Amino acid sequence: METDRSRRVGLFIFHIKHKRIRWYIILERVDLLFKNCRGFSLAETLTAFSIWLLVVTILIPQLVLLTQERANTEQSLTAIKLLHEKIQCVSFQNNNKTNETIIRDNIAYKLIWKENMSDKKACLEWTNYYKKTKSICLLVP
Repeated sequence: METDRSRRVGLFIFHIKHKRIRWYIILERVDLLFKNCRGFSLAETLTAFSIWLLVVTILIPQLVLLTQERANTEQSLTAIKLLHEKIQCVSFQNNNKTNETIIRDNIAYKLIWKENMSDKKACLEWTNYYKKTKSICLLVP
């Protein structure tokens, strides 16, 4: 009477005739390797789960912080572009220097023109993702 293992070995010998001996030996080793395999133990599962939780608890706050910093950087870049555009409009087209509020991407940017003794500045203020007021000033020629 044939066992299940000998039937599997017989199938491989039938399909691969020119390498009969080599495949027979490999199948014997594989069969012996997995003979008493019953799956994961509870200790292995708990260890893997705790390692996974440790990695997740470290990575998720860092990803949130990275997302917030990316949003703040985009706001700063938008502010610099807006301020540069307004300064160019005033310098080259001789537009009036009026304080105004510009809304872009649901963020209110306040444009303020300041004049000191010898300096003329244009400043842009806005509230960033952390609810802090940020400002950028550029000199106007």
